[in-house]
Amino acid sequence: MNRRLFLSQCGIAALGLTSVSLLQPATAAGPKKLFKKGVGLTVKPDSNWKGKLKNLNLDWHYSWGLRFPEEYPEKVKFVPMTWGKRELDKAVHYLNEQKKAGTIDCALGFNEPDQEHQSNISVELALELWPTLMKADVRLGGPACVHPDNDWMREFMKQADARKLRVDFVPIHDYGGPNPGALVNKCKRVYEMYGRPVWITEFGVGDWQAKSAQEHRHGPEKVLEFLQGVLPELDKLDFVEKYAWFSARKDNKHLGTSALFHEDGTLTALGRFYANYNSINMTDC
Repeated sequence: MNRRLFLSQCGIAALGLTSVSLLQPATAAGPKKLFKKGVGLTVKPDSNWKGKLKNLNLDWHYSWGLRFPEEYPEKVKFVPMTWGKRELDKAVHYLNEQKKAGTIDCALGFNEPDQEHQSNISVELALELWPTLMKADVRLGGPACVHPDNDWMREFMKQADARKLRVDFVPIHDYGGPNPGALVNKCKRVYEMYGRPVWITEFGVGDWQAKSAQEHRHGPEKVLEFLQGVLPELDKLDFVEKYAWFSARKDNKHLGTSALFHEDGTLTALGRFYANYNSINMTDC
């Protein structure tokens, strides 16, 4: 990676300082500065999710859920998700209440509708449901497919444009190898394909042939090198508005080397780097 660029991004962290607050007031010199850095993390009562969010020094977080969590850390922005097709009218009412309260201004759409074991929604049904989601007075992310350029997403976006449905940004999931250029090119391709900003709502380094975490082809050091190389590149791309690392458990055979936390909840070396990394995005959501 470019050592000079890496040091310029992480120099504050090297001095042991914390990230710039998301809630700092705008100045006369320009708009409020926001970070791109986020994480997908469930909010189960026994998961110490509050401590994990605080330790990662994040801009934003989502839980794959709709409801704003109780006792939420003040300096982290919560982004709700309408995970599936159930009770969308109630979900939209809730989103509008939260928008009026000032707690949210973006929402994510269906999670992996192209997967049988996820939200599992056909393209046609998703298109029928989408006008209901458009009643939410927030920026609305499109469906987050397993692959953002597959047949499901291509057809959905084609029909959404034809029907003049509102999709404000496109989520990307990526669990490829430790190749920064491949992820950057994927983001560029999706942006050019759909003409919307992109959010990387899940990414990590996967080995889908591994039979155990110990047999993972890409060890923690390689994953750390990937993250050090790719984050500055993503920060250069104005159309990449947000990204969220996916931290699997360390014993996950396919994604364990991407873990941000040890079993006791303390940060791994990868987690310490992510916590200290400062990314700037000048576009509010």
